[in-house]
Amino acid sequence: MSTITMYSKPGCVQCRATARGFAKAGVAIDVIDVSTDPAAAAMLTDWGYLSVPVIVTPDGQRWAGHRPDRITDAARALREDNLACAPH
Repeated sequence: MSTITMYSKPGCVQCRATARGFAKAGVAIDVIDVSTDPAAAAMLTDWGYLSVPVIVTPDGQRWAGHRPDRITDAARALREDNLACAPH
């Protein structure tokens, strides 16, 4: 099953809002705390991101910040992908 990853850090209001958005959409996400994972923090910097949250979808899309429109689209795409991969 494909998953969505959110790079986050403690005290991040936009991170909490993004996590709530995915939860409301019924999508579990993997959360990586960049304050305790220097490699993840360096990767975000290499990608050009200077703040969190950064979201990475299974199809490789990335964005920063709390984006309800993107959350809805990503949740829909993930559900469709998981349904297509389910045994018939």
